[in-house]
Amino acid sequence: MTSRTSAIAELARSLPADKGFALIPNRKLFQLYALMLHSRLLDEQLARLAAKKGGFGPFTRTAGAEASLVAATVDLVRGDTLAPGTGALTPCFLKGLPLSSLRTLAATGKARIGWLRYGIVPPTLALEEQLELVLAAAEADKTAKSNKAAKNKKISVVFCGDPAANTKLLKKALQRAGRAKLPILFVANSAAESEEFAPIASKYGFPGIVVDASDAVAVYRVVTESSAHARRGNGPTLIECRPWPLASTVTDPLDPMEQALRRRGIFTAKLKTQTKAIFKRQFAEQ
Repeated sequence: MTSRTSAIAELARSLPADKGFALIPNRKLFQLYALMLHSRLLDEQLARLAAKKGGFGPFTRTAGAEASLVAATVDLVRGDTLAPGTGALTPCFLKGLPLSSLRTLAATGKARIGWLRYGIVPPTLALEEQLELVLAAAEADKTAKSNKAAKNKKISVVFCGDPAANTKLLKKALQRAGRAKLPILFVANSAAESEEFAPIASKYGFPGIVVDASDAVAVYRVVTESSAHARRGNGPTLIECRPWPLASTVTDPLDPMEQALRRRGIFTAKLKTQTKAIFKRQFAEQ
C-alpha cells in the first residue's frame, strides 16, 4: 500500500460493513470513488500550475475521464506497466508517482523522474512511442524463460485516447498485440458521435468491449475480467469507453459513484469533505 492509498484505506475502515453479498465491497467502491475525486482535484491543480510560464506541456486534461482512469489503474501492481497517454499526468499519480514530482513538473516543466522505476512510460512521449515501448517490452517478457514459468504474468495498460484521431496507429498496435497474444489492455475514450471502434479487435483475434464511460463500476468489472484474462496468458483486450447512447446529456462520472455509495448507505457530505481533505493534505505535504 502506498501513501496514495493508505489514508483512503484508513477512512474506508470507518465505513459500515457490507450487508450480504456484494460483487464490489463497500471499501473497494469507496476506494474507486475517492481516487476519482482525487484525480479530479489533481487535474484542476495541475492545470493551474501548467498554465504558468515554463510549465509542463503539452498538458492533457483528464477531467470527465475519471471512471476509466481509476478503474483501469486501481489494481495495477509494482511489476505492471502504464502508458498514460501524451501529456497525461493524472494517470501517473494513480500508478504511484509522488505528488511532489507531478507538482514540480507541472509548475516548472523540469523534474528528474525515474518514470520506468514506477512502471510508467514517460508522458512526454508521443502515443506512437509509448505504444512501441509497451509492445516491445511485452514481446521481450513473453520470450523470457522466467516469464514463461510465472503463474501470474505482468500486464500493461495503455490509455490510447480517442481512436478516431489515431485509427491507423492503433490498428497496427492491435494487430501486433493480437498476433503475439500480448498481455495488454488498450483503453480508449470515444466521442458519442463517433463509430464504435471496439469491434475491430475481433479482426485481430481478441475481445473488444464497449462500456459506459461514466460508469466506473462497469468499467472496473470489465477491467478486472480483462486483467485476469491477460495474466493467464490469453492476450489483450480493447476496452472502449464512450458516453451511454441513451443518456440525454454527458454524465459527470463522479455523480453515479456518489449515487452508488448512497444506495449502500455510506455516502455523506462529511465523507466527501474528509476525502477532499486527504488530497489537499497530501498535495501540500509531498
